[in-house]
Amino acid sequence: MVNQGYGKRAWRQLALLGVALLLGMGAARSGVAQEETLLDQAERLADEGEARQARQALASWEGEYGETAELDDRVRAWFLGARLADDGTAAELLYLRVIIEGSNTQYADDALLRLGQYKYTEGDYSRAVDYMGRLRRDYPTSEHGPEALLWIARAANAMGDPRRACAAAAQGMNELAPATNPDLEVALLEQRRGCQDPAGTYTVQVAAFKDQVAAQNLARELLSMGYEAWVLNAMPNDPIYRVRVGRALAQTEAQSLHERLTRMGYSPFIVQQTRSGGS
Repeated sequence: MVNQGYGKRAWRQLALLGVALLLGMGAARSGVAQEETLLDQAERLADEGEARQARQALASWEGEYGETAELDDRVRAWFLGARLADDGTAAELLYLRVIIEGSNTQYADDALLRLGQYKYTEGDYSRAVDYMGRLRRDYPTSEHGPEALLWIARAANAMGDPRRACAAAAQGMNELAPATNPDLEVALLEQRRGCQDPAGTYTVQVAAFKDQVAAQNLARELLSMGYEAWVLNAMPNDPIYRVRVGRALAQTEAQSLHERLTRMGYSPFIVQQTRSGGS
C-alpha cells in the first residue's frame, strides 16, 4: 500500500520546486528586459535633452552589465556616452572606440560624422576632412554621405581651398535625393554660392551593380589604389548602385582618368554630372 502522507509530501515538494524554477526563469527574463530598458531609457532621455537623467540610466547599465554585455550593446553604450560627455576629449575617445571596436556596427559611420563635426568646431579642419573622408571611404553607401560632403566643403573653405569646397558641395547635391532633406540641401547650396555651375563638370563611371556589397567592394578596391572612388546610391525607381571615380572633373581630367582606367582593364565611361547625379 502506498503511504499517502509520503505521496502528499512528495507532490508538495515537486510543486515548490516548480515554483522556484518558474521564479528563476522570470528573474532571468527580467534581467534581460532590464538591460534593454536601461539602454533604451538612456537613449530616449538623451534624445529629449535630459542629459543628467540619461547619464544616470547609462551609469546604471554600465554598473550592472559593463564589459560583460554583447558587443553591439557595448558599442551602443559608448556611442551614448560620447553624446552625453561633458568633456570633448572624453567624447572623442569614446567615438574612436566605437569606430575601431565597433566598425561593423550601425553606429560607426555616425561616430565618424560626429567626430568630424567636433574637430571642425575645434578649428582642426584637416582632421575634420580626414574623418569625413574616412566615412566616405569605409561606408560608401552610408546615409550620412551627403552630410559628410557638406562638412568637407566647409572645412575646405576654412582652409582656403575653394576648388575642393565647390567640388564637395556639388557632389553632395548630386548624391542628395531631391526633397529628402531640405535643411541639408539649403546648406549645400550655401556652400556652392560663388562656385562655377557644376553642369559642365564630369565624373567617370567604372561599373554598375544591383548588389550593394559588390559596389562597395569595387569602390574600396579603387580607393586602395589611390582613386577617389564613390558609390552613387540606388533610388526606389532606379535600383542600381553606380561606382564612379572623381568629382567635378574638367573634361580633360575625366578623359585622362578614363584612359588610365581602361588600361587597367575596366570598361569606364565619362558622365556629365547634373543636379540628380545622372548622365
